[in-house]
Amino acid sequence: MMDKHTKDPVYDNESVTTKRTIHRGSRKSLYMAGIIAAGGGFVVGFDTGAVSGTMVLQPFMDRFLNVDATYRSALLVAMMLLTATIGGLWSGSICDWIGRKNTILLGTGVFALGALFETIGYNFGLLMAGRLLVGFGEGFLTNAIPLYHTEIAPPDIRGRLITLFSAMSSIGTIAGFFVNFGTSYLTSDWAWRAPFLIQVGVCVFLMLAYFLPYSPRWLIDKGRKEEALQVLAKLHESTVDDPDVRNEYLCICEEIEQEHAYGNRTFIECFRGTNLKRTLFALFTGNGAAFTGTYSITYYAPQIFQQAGLSDTGISLVASGTSNILVLIVTIVTLMVIDKLGRRGVFASGAFIMGASMYIVGGLFQGYNVEDDEGNVYLSSTNARNTAIAFIYIFQAAYAYSWGPVAYIYPAEISNMRTRAKTIALAYGLNWAIGIFMTFILPIFMTNTIYGGYYFFGACCTVLFLGSFFLVETKGKTLEEIDRIFNPIQDDGIPSNTNTN
Repeated sequence: MMDKHTKDPVYDNESVTTKRTIHRGSRKSLYMAGIIAAGGGFVVGFDTGAVSGTMVLQPFMDRFLNVDATYRSALLVAMMLLTATIGGLWSGSICDWIGRKNTILLGTGVFALGALFETIGYNFGLLMAGRLLVGFGEGFLTNAIPLYHTEIAPPDIRGRLITLFSAMSSIGTIAGFFVNFGTSYLTSDWAWRAPFLIQVGVCVFLMLAYFLPYSPRWLIDKGRKEEALQVLAKLHESTVDDPDVRNEYLCICEEIEQEHAYGNRTFIECFRGTNLKRTLFALFTGNGAAFTGTYSITYYAPQIFQQAGLSDTGISLVASGTSNILVLIVTIVTLMVIDKLGRRGVFASGAFIMGASMYIVGGLFQGYNVEDDEGNVYLSSTNARNTAIAFIYIFQAAYAYSWGPVAYIYPAEISNMRTRAKTIALAYGLNWAIGIFMTFILPIFMTNTIYGGYYFFGACCTVLFLGSFFLVETKGKTLEEIDRIFNPIQDDGIPSNTNTN
C-alpha cells in the first residue's frame, strides 16, 4: 500500500521548511514528547549535583573516604565517566538496533539499578559498582535523548527541543545540590543515602518514556513507513493526508533510500568520503565541551568555593547550588532564542568568555593564594575571593548559553541518517573519556599548583575559540538541507560522495 508513496518521490525542501514553520500553533505533541524525553537530563544532572555535594558530607567521608580521600574521590567520578564512555560508544549501535526511544528506556533502567546499589552501599566496592552502572545509564541517555530530539523536531525549534535536555540537566543539578544541603545537617548515613534513593524514584517516574512515539526517521529506516507517516502527522497534529506532512515524509524517504544503497553501517563509514568532515566537526564540538573544564568545575564546585574563601561546608554547597540556578536561568533564556542565533557565533563567543574567566581566576589564585596550618589553600584577599567567585559564575553562565546546549545540538544536526547514531556515539562517548582525564587533572592541580588548572582550561578555550570559525552554519535548515551542504547534488542529480571508499 505504501509503495505509491515512495516511488519517484518529488519533494520541495522549501515547502517542507514552510510547513514546519507554520505549525507554530499546533505543537503540543512535539513539546510534550520533547519534555518527557528530556526528563533523562534531570536524572543526569541530579547525579552530578548529588555526587559533588555528597563527597564533602562528613558521614560519607567517614565511611568511604577515610583512606586515600583524594584518590578515591577522583576514582568515584572517573570510573563513572569510564563506563559512560563505553555506554556512549555502544549506544550508537543500540540506537540503530532497538530505536532511540527504547535506548532511553534502557538507559533509565540501568541508571536506576546503579542508584539502588549506591543507596544500599555499605562499603566502597558496592558504591563503586553503583557508580559503574550509573555511568552506563548516563552514556545511553546523553546520546539517545539529543538524537531523539533531533529526529522529531522541525528546524525552527530543533535547537529549542535539544536545549530542553540541558535545561532539565540544570534543574537536576540544582535539585541535587539543595537535596545535599538539606541532608548535610544529618549525622547518619542517610545524609548520603537519601539523594541516591531519590534518583531511584525519579527513574521510575521517567519510565513514562514508554509512551513516547518512535522517531519517524528510525521507523522509515526500519521499513515501518505507514507507522512513520502516522507519527509525523501526530507530531504536527495534522493528518496523514495533509500534503505538507506527506511532502516531509517523502523527503525523508528519499534520503534514507539513497543511504540504504550503500549496505551495512559501520563506524569506519563515519570517516569516509564527505562523512569525514561531519565527523571531525562533531568530534570538535562534542569533545570541546569537555575541554572547557566544566566537568571539573561542576563536580568539584564545593571544594573550589571553599578554596575561594567559603570555608563552611553548608555555605559552599549553597554557593554551588546558586551557581546552578544561574546556569538554569541562562539555559532557559538560551532555549527561547537558540534557533534565532547562529551556531558558529555562539560557539566562538562562549569559548572566548570562558577562556577569559579561567585566565582571571588562575591569575587570582597565583597572586593571592595562602596556605593555612593544615595545608589548605585559600585566597587571602577579600576582593580576590569575590572576584574569583564572580568569574566562576561567569564561566558557568557562558557555558550554559554556548557549549553546554549547542554541543549537543550541532553533532546531531550535521550527521546524516545513516551515520547519525554512530557519529553522535563517537562525539559524546569520547566526551566522557576526555572527562575522565579532566576529572583527574583538577584534583591534582588543586593539591599541587592550584592556579595551573585554570590556566590549562583557559588555553583549551582559546583553541576552541579559534576552531569555531571553521564550522559550517546550520541554523534554520532541515536535516535534509544540512545533508546537502556536506553532500551536494552534482549536475547529474547524484549525491557527490556520501560514504564510498
